[in-house]
Amino acid sequence: MHLAETLELPAPYLPRPYRGRADHPAMAAILEAHRLYMGDPEMPTAEDMDVTYAHLTDCDPDVDICVIELDGRPVAYSRASREDLDDGWRDCVIFSPTHPDHIAEPLFTALVEGQERHMRKWTDTDRVRFRAYARHPGPDRPATRDAAWLEGLGYRATEWSASLVRPGLEDIPHRELPAGVEVRPVVEEDIRTIWEADGEAFRGEWDSRDQTEDDWLEFIEFPHLDPSLWKVAWAGDIVVGQVKSYINRDENAARGYRRGYTEYISTHHDWRNRGIAGALLGMSLRELKDRGMTEAALGVDTNNPGGAFQLYTGLGFELQAYEAVYTKPIAV
Repeated sequence: MHLAETLELPAPYLPRPYRGRADHPAMAAILEAHRLYMGDPEMPTAEDMDVTYAHLTDCDPDVDICVIELDGRPVAYSRASREDLDDGWRDCVIFSPTHPDHIAEPLFTALVEGQERHMRKWTDTDRVRFRAYARHPGPDRPATRDAAWLEGLGYRATEWSASLVRPGLEDIPHRELPAGVEVRPVVEEDIRTIWEADGEAFRGEWDSRDQTEDDWLEFIEFPHLDPSLWKVAWAGDIVVGQVKSYINRDENAARGYRRGYTEYISTHHDWRNRGIAGALLGMSLRELKDRGMTEAALGVDTNNPGGAFQLYTGLGFELQAYEAVYTKPIAV
């Protein structure tokens, strides 16, 4: 059954099947407005959507995606997908970016409950749950209306992520790499090794899963990919740490700032707590400054076992917004 058939939307909203790339400009605009509402200014483009939707895993665009319209105009979309995680859980992921002008409890609830009904086809395993996201003022604080709506549907906050910004690129701390570790220019033949090392570094995190060939293709086709910005640390032939920065020039032009993203930060399990991430991040900030940027941003799980949140704030990054990860176990 198509996702659009499981949605019981309040009038006058109507669901329709996804039409592929023709929908991406409207979907990108919806996602941009939704992210701003969530406190995340990163701007997606139709080109970003082209890449992402060409390499979806555990989601069939022909049945698991639909667009919600009002008077023939897209105002939201829903994408149902599943992730089989390393810890044995299967997460059925609720994802319905909605333009802020249309975020209200009746539509919100209908989208969540419709996706739940649709994804029960994936509940043929013992450890399965729904996962959703909501903006939130942070742990131990009263929930926003969106989060409260999820809580009313039986969801509970289980993880937290944060958006951080360093508002200037002056006074960047200098930190030394440990002995035997060096940063080398990135060459094309090492890019796959670097990508695989990043995935391995996150093995054991709450949402880690096996990487697929589609994940690799989505990564290598990322429109803002620029290996000349990366800072990758090696110990011999082993990647021990990395920061894969990028610049979204479309976003900078639209927002009127000069921002770079110091993202995809990871450290090899055996090399943690030796100052590698801090040293690489300092190098990355200086690289962005040399490229004409005046600020930097990143996202982080606040309960990262390596203390990443504290590291980044200690390097001058400031909290902009929290996002809560909500889960609800499914009785099979």
